[in-house]
Amino acid sequence: MITRLLIANRGEIAARIARTCDRLGIEYVTVAVDEDRDLTGHAGAVTTVPLPTGGYLDAAALIRAATDTGCDAVHPGYGFLSENAGFARAVRAVGLVFVGPSSRVIETMADKASARRVMAAAGVPVLPGTAEATEDIDVLVDAAAAIGYPLIVKPAGGGGGKGMSVLRSAAGLPAALASAARTATAAFADGRLHLERYAERARHLEVQVFGDEFGSAVHLFDRDCSLQRRHQKVIEEAPAPGIPAQVREAMLAAAVQGTRALQYVGAGTFEFLLVGDEFFFIEMNTRLQVEHTVTEEITGVDLVEWQLRVAAGEPLPADQAEITASGAAVQVRMYAEDPFRSFLPCPGELEVTHWPPVRVERAFTRRLRVTGGFDPMIAKLVATGATRAAALAAARDAALALRWTGISTNLGFAAQVLDAPIVAAADHDTAYLDRIDPVTEFGDPDELAALAVAATLAAPDRATPWSAGAPGGDRVWLDPADGDLGTVDLTVDGRPVTVRVGGYTGDAVLLRADATAPAVPAVHTGETVTVDSVPGTVRRRGDGWECQISGVTRAVRFAEYRALAGADADPEIRSPMPGTLVRLHVASGAAVEQGQLLGVVEAMKLEHELTATHAGIVTVTAAEGAVVTTDQSLFLIEERGAAL
Repeated sequence: MITRLLIANRGEIAARIARTCDRLGIEYVTVAVDEDRDLTGHAGAVTTVPLPTGGYLDAAALIRAATDTGCDAVHPGYGFLSENAGFARAVRAVGLVFVGPSSRVIETMADKASARRVMAAAGVPVLPGTAEATEDIDVLVDAAAAIGYPLIVKPAGGGGGKGMSVLRSAAGLPAALASAARTATAAFADGRLHLERYAERARHLEVQVFGDEFGSAVHLFDRDCSLQRRHQKVIEEAPAPGIPAQVREAMLAAAVQGTRALQYVGAGTFEFLLVGDEFFFIEMNTRLQVEHTVTEEITGVDLVEWQLRVAAGEPLPADQAEITASGAAVQVRMYAEDPFRSFLPCPGELEVTHWPPVRVERAFTRRLRVTGGFDPMIAKLVATGATRAAALAAARDAALALRWTGISTNLGFAAQVLDAPIVAAADHDTAYLDRIDPVTEFGDPDELAALAVAATLAAPDRATPWSAGAPGGDRVWLDPADGDLGTVDLTVDGRPVTVRVGGYTGDAVLLRADATAPAVPAVHTGETVTVDSVPGTVRRRGDGWECQISGVTRAVRFAEYRALAGADADPEIRSPMPGTLVRLHVASGAAVEQGQLLGVVEAMKLEHELTATHAGIVTVTAAEGAVVTTDQSLFLIEERGAAL
């Protein structure tokens, strides 16, 4: 068995691997860049080796950390160098065990085009696509015409949804390919792209497989990862629901057949698209998956332990007949992003005040500083149930039960998705989350935040609708015949919202943020406010309040002025998030038209385009490559002739 392991990764997966090592009595060494030194995965390590910025992609530094600390094996986790054949080869070249398959297999399956060829030869169904991956944009443009639309662009050397995009026509194809290549190069140090026919209304299914050095290959059943946005998984479950038995058996058999054809050793995942009752291979991940947890929950198998044993040369711990599944499991990824504001990344300080009573994969106990340099995933909540319905409900309850202060997250959005009838019926597909607008579908948290704060201002003395905390200059009294008692003008992150008080019922105050909408009840108890059955918290922060509701954080203050209808467009174009101004598309003094692309801000590997809100002459107020903050002015657009 392995005696000392280098965990060549960070965050919750490093902590997950460490947990199995602790249970098995395996010593381990961790690595960390400066900002990761306080993560909990290092607690039981023999030592933690410091890495330079970007060190998780520095193969030489990682191998040196392993050899200098007496490790006999390296576990790559997922992401970073986990599917880098060169890294696996270099680890083995210095006499260390690489916890994963052979370099040959990694190389074959990491290239989407070669993976398709090998699987097709093994009898596994595949979709039409490019025969070879390339960085040559002209070659890709020609290939796209041959494949037809819609098609999907995929980085050849990586996964996780980074750099992937769906194109429905040739319009803008070269620019989209160039953007995908840049993202792929930044994320995987490989800018080659693969094109594949895009299957509409498909479900994304996976089969967990394992192989050993003795030729054995097994599956550990399937997962459904269809709840994803921009190809980034959000919610996963096992087993996959609503699949005809014969289709499931054929898909499991195809995955095992592919595993044997590769002479695969270690943990792997076959990813399929299910279209109707047909399934098609799309890729194989030659590593542990982020969503391995749901497979562990339904099978009772510690997949990290199996990885370590197989890497050490042991046979698989069980044969196919001994692997069983029961119940259901659902995983929710907690992301530092705001679903109600175009899913903008939300780096910053986070403090968790209450964890739900489910399995939580995380690398911190209470406090975490989320930076823009890494994937926005903070933690994973894994809930189980005897049935799928019970597991979905448990996952929803867990997402709502987690309490924190600071940045916005996607948990409120995830809870509402889990409660959606289309999900309960397993009638969703991979494009479901891309089709819906969270505000339209689930409500506006800005308005809910304003209502929550207004509820805290409602007076205990019902002779007046406002407490002494609401200054007279910020409220407007209405004629009682209007049917409302009064209004208060607030701003939510600078957006004006007027809340009207309609009366009281029981312990609730009746409020509305729209004069034409029905009033909704709000109950205020301490820091907790429930608005129309949606729980939230309101805390004083300086001259205003911090409200958390629907999983997002909003700053609420008394309004200094009421916004005027028909006001002129703001001449300044501001950054919607902290990040880097990676590209400028205009120069100062240029004439621009409404909707014209001005520049691109990148954070957490996501690009956000900034466009002109109106026509005029632009002044650029930040340099390309500059690190920018939320709401920082980047462009000023003045009407033509305004400066004369």
